[in-house]
Amino acid sequence: MKIKVQAQHLQNGDIIGSGEKVHRLVVSSIHWPSNKVCVTLEKIEGMRSGNKRTAYWGKHTMINVERTAC
Repeated sequence: MKIKVQAQHLQNGDIIGSGEKVHRLVVSSIHWPSNKVCVTLEKIEGMRSGNKRTAYWGKHTMINVERTAC
């Protein structure tokens, strides 16, 4: 099911609009501002599958995700 969620409410395994899977989410740390979250994304298709990148998003940024029904 496709839904919009705030970046702070992402879950491991969510697939975002760019086709990448959320690998890890860190909401608070002393290494970045309190209004940001650190999201590690993993490519799941193509030649670069398995590659990971880190993104810093605002906590309240709305993200389109595809999430399996629980």
